[in-house]
Amino acid sequence: MTVYQIIDGLTRLGGRAALVSSGREWTGAQMLDWTSRAVTALRQRGAAAGRTLVWSAGDVPQALPVRLAAMLLGARFSAEQPASDGGDVLTIAGADLPVLDDARASEPRVADDAPFSVVRGSFVWSAAVFCESLAAMRDALGPSPLRAAVLSSLAGFGGDAAFASWSAGASVHHHAAAATAANPARALAFLERAAPDCAIMPATLLRSLVAHPAAALADLGSLRRVVYDAGAGGALSAESSAAVRRVFGAELADRVAGEAGLVPVERELRRAEQEAARIAELVTSCPGVAAAAVLPSDGGGWAVFAVPARRARDDVGADVSGQRLIAGATAALTAEFAGIDLNRAIAAVERLGQTALLSMLNALSRCGLFTDAAAMHTVDEVFARARVAAEHRPLIRRWIRVLTEQHLLRRDGGLLSAARPACEYADAALARAWEELKSEWLATVGATGTIDYALRNAERLPDLISGAVRAVHLLFPEGRTDLARALYRESIAARYQHRAVSHLVSTIAREWPGQRPIRLLEVGAGTGATSESLLPELSGVEVDYLYTDVSRYFLDQAAPRLAGYPSVRFGLYDINVAPREQGFAPNSFDVIIGGGVLNAARNTDASVRWLNDLLGPGGWLVLTEPTVEEFWVMASQAFMLDDASDGRAETESTFLSLPQWNAALDGAGLRRVLGLPGDGHPLERLGHRVFAARAKMDRTPLTSERLAEHLGEGVAAAARIQIVDELPLTAEGALDRERLRRWAAPRMRLDPRSPSTSAPQA
Repeated sequence: MTVYQIIDGLTRLGGRAALVSSGREWTGAQMLDWTSRAVTALRQRGAAAGRTLVWSAGDVPQALPVRLAAMLLGARFSAEQPASDGGDVLTIAGADLPVLDDARASEPRVADDAPFSVVRGSFVWSAAVFCESLAAMRDALGPSPLRAAVLSSLAGFGGDAAFASWSAGASVHHHAAAATAANPARALAFLERAAPDCAIMPATLLRSLVAHPAAALADLGSLRRVVYDAGAGGALSAESSAAVRRVFGAELADRVAGEAGLVPVERELRRAEQEAARIAELVTSCPGVAAAAVLPSDGGGWAVFAVPARRARDDVGADVSGQRLIAGATAALTAEFAGIDLNRAIAAVERLGQTALLSMLNALSRCGLFTDAAAMHTVDEVFARARVAAEHRPLIRRWIRVLTEQHLLRRDGGLLSAARPACEYADAALARAWEELKSEWLATVGATGTIDYALRNAERLPDLISGAVRAVHLLFPEGRTDLARALYRESIAARYQHRAVSHLVSTIAREWPGQRPIRLLEVGAGTGATSESLLPELSGVEVDYLYTDVSRYFLDQAAPRLAGYPSVRFGLYDINVAPREQGFAPNSFDVIIGGGVLNAARNTDASVRWLNDLLGPGGWLVLTEPTVEEFWVMASQAFMLDDASDGRAETESTFLSLPQWNAALDGAGLRRVLGLPGDGHPLERLGHRVFAARAKMDRTPLTSERLAEHLGEGVAAAARIQIVDELPLTAEGALDRERLRRWAAPRMRLDPRSPSTSAPQA
């Protein structure tokens, strides 16, 4: 078939309908005239042989004369903006074309004889390939079609079907794809009105039509053949194909876009499988690759999965690197905190904890409990009198435990009583304690935001216990973040942790090998305390920094503050959800930072394993976490924490202990390299810990960049590479291709302000 066979078909249609769409009708003669005018209009806009015409007006009738005009001019037609166009692109909208209002029937003629081409997804079809595709499409429509119903876009598959129909002398009845996608009943009604002998539609719509209750009642007696676009929803199963024949009484044909044009799905699958096998062999020939799998991607190209090889032995240099990091960070931190009276600052933190304990007991007394030395209550009575909300009962049990351990309550069998005189935790005594603490805190850290927040919670504890007040509203009053910002920055432990992380990560980043920017992920970034300390230290380092939180609220707050750092992107990440479910691919990051966030995980073991999955071989996980009970947190932020299902549930504690943290890191397969503060450091007794661990040290470092270089420019340009720890297998031990397909196109939930919207691959 040639383009002139399409024109000949329109000529044969003459005064009969060639296209019916949106209540309007165009004859063959009118379509020829419209095409002639489109040739003139496109030439005036600068269209010429070899130039790319990008159609931006979507699924409208004008797409057809523009496509024909592009063919006649020898231009390249695309319904999508090319990723790289070299500047030789002309974008055409419907408003750029003349409106056809009469039937002058002038046949389009052009002087150019340059071969045209068509862009479809990642494929570029030559004139010969495209015309062969149209001839095959005409055969798929059945013998001597008279009326074709097209429910696919005229800028793409539906337009191909229209050209094939015209070349066979058939009229085309078009229904916009967007109007039918969400309304199968409307599509069925259109098919009844059009009474076609062949119908063309996407696979997704065909499935919806067959499943619709009205399908069995539709009068489609004239329909003999259905041709569907398998590129829009995949090939139908044998069961679905049988359902089409049963419900519609029509034969079924499929077509999909491939390198050879529009071809039957089976043919394209055979070709794709052969090419995938060839690419997989090429991938496994790359040094450092143990195994690989390759699948065709939707829309063209390849999904490449490569497994790094195991090392003969672990990297013995890791411990040396860790010792150097410890020495460097310790020296820098010692110099930074040399002018601070650490013992006095630590004493203020410990005093905050003791004042919070008194506030707990005071809150219970305000609920009518432990009002004097003689008052004795059971745990159930505490729950009843204090009207403890069901979700807070585990926390109040922890209160009772720590108040007993700290000798503020005593237990006699099943009864509890106050172990201190009531005057020590009465309102007046407590007010004095908070006032004295506030003065001391101001003297040691120069601000009182933490104390203001803790006191606000202490005053509202009975309401927090009962659930009448939500703790989040006290941390973010009226949506403000000033208290939260103070909370994560003021204390001596917070300052030490931020500076430790900054020294460690900046050192790692500056020494990171490789030719691409180091990829950092911060989870639970919140108010930005960690990033604001770290980012200045990364000056001069090529870095891709992904700032994430579970809430977009924090991204909105952080974006203006970090606007001066163009390397920072923003996205959503939930520590309680597997990364793949959120669109994150494994081995995507070199460093992951979590500043005091994993204590909010429901299951820390699972959350740490997921972070390990996201790290490439040799990557670093840097965390800061409390490892002892924080009494003032138990009287404030703990009301916001979910119940834990890890070691905290067994020990009835708010935070994991240091041994539990070490076990969580070891259990995830991470190698612990360092912990700060070191043994004997004054801050050690506060229990706030900086952990640094390395991932997958038994694996050979492998990056998508190195693999792409091995594959060569031709293959790599069409490949989406993922480095995976293992290839998924079925229960029978075969490659699980279905799971690989689900893995093939991860999409991170990036904030639109981010400078890039592509998921990094390792």
